[in-house]
Amino acid sequence: MREESGTPVTFSPEEAREIRRTLGAPDKRPACPRCGSELEIDGPIPSVGSEGPHFHVACVPCRRTAFITEVPGSRGR
Repeated sequence: MREESGTPVTFSPEEAREIRRTLGAPDKRPACPRCGSELEIDGPIPSVGSEGPHFHVACVPCRRTAFITEVPGSRGR
């Protein structure tokens, strides 16, 4: 995927899996898998169906973003 100045780019599937693991950890603040910066987190965002809530995560320095679902321990938040 091509990176343009100011244009957000999605995290890779592997990076999203790492973020999902850290989102589910109660004592750990998720960090960007690329640069180590603290991620901005919006959510939980309710969803329809059985997926559970979604979280929007973004790394401002890397301009990376993702919607994360199925976060361990997030149901019913």
